[in-house]
Amino acid sequence: MRRKIGIIATSLLLYLFVKEISSRYFVLNLSPSMEKGIYLLKEIDELKKGDVVVLNIPLNIEEILYSRGYLPKNIKTLLKEVVAVEGDSIKVDYNKLYINGEFKGVIAEVDPKGRELVSFVKDGVLKSGEVFLLGRGKNSFDSRYFGAVEKSEILKKTILIKEF
Repeated sequence: MRRKIGIIATSLLLYLFVKEISSRYFVLNLSPSMEKGIYLLKEIDELKKGDVVVLNIPLNIEEILYSRGYLPKNIKTLLKEVVAVEGDSIKVDYNKLYINGEFKGVIAEVDPKGRELVSFVKDGVLKSGEVFLLGRGKNSFDSRYFGAVEKSEILKKTILIKEF
């Protein structure tokens, strides 16, 4: 009996250790908005276009993400690519998104189930400390629907180390 308790206790401690280490250094993405896989978390030295980052779900979209089932309630972060930084120009023309004059994608009016989507994108130039984030998947819920994000909201940069 003591041996069994020892094995259970050791297993539990090992599980908690691996869980703590993995959540500090890795993120698992199963969402189609970015490449599915394991991402290594890195400290942020500087943010530039093309960086893939992790951020807490912005409060202005948390309810819609969970209530519509876009994400399970245990997911608290998003994985997105930085596509525009301070000084870049954002323009919406007939639901088409342009960054510095380059077409970046369509802003959908409805989600795949026909439910209305509201866009928070505003034409203009990104201010100091702002970034614009997009997913790479067709139906990504990103800055097209929650607007620019403050750099301070970005938790970590990532590197895809294993794609599924």
